[in-house]
Amino acid sequence: MAREARLLDLPSMKALNHPLRTQLFNELAAHGPATATSLAERVGESTGSTSYHLRQLEKHGFIEEVVGRGNGRERWWRRTPVPVETTTGDSPAGIAAARLLASGSNDFAERIVREFIARDQESMDPDWREAADLSVAILRLAPSELTELMDGIHALVETFRDRHELDDTSDAGTNRVFLRLAAVPVFDDEVQGS
Repeated sequence: MAREARLLDLPSMKALNHPLRTQLFNELAAHGPATATSLAERVGESTGSTSYHLRQLEKHGFIEEVVGRGNGRERWWRRTPVPVETTTGDSPAGIAAARLLASGSNDFAERIVREFIARDQESMDPDWREAADLSVAILRLAPSELTELMDGIHALVETFRDRHELDDTSDAGTNRVFLRLAAVPVFDDEVQGS
């Protein structure tokens, strides 16, 4: 069953558009639950700074505390397990905020792919090495066909998402997997994208 995506309004997009918050959000999404201290070490910031920005992310519903993990002083955080989508309307501010979020998301995706490519492939588990896929397809589609394609892909992704709890590490045969789907028109004129 497909999870209902959270549509981000302008205030939510502005809250997430802070560079450190975006980085913390992405770290929790990619690597799972963590404390402010472990995140501070990963991103090269102070624990006080990461704690403040984690509370801001929690305030806007992007992350939540992991119940039953940690102690009074040590709080564990995880990304709220709800897909997010931006809604810009026709507002220039909304369009600009969505563009910044997309840029940050793309930077994060590029980093994950670069880290995979740079990893020592010979020491990687052969099953994971063979299962990984970096591919590109260029298609000619109408907007309605692109919507149909992406709806089908997202539905298929949901069937796999429902097989395992993302933060459950009890099945040794599973691992977090980064899946990147980018579906955008390729404009042949030079005005678009400049």
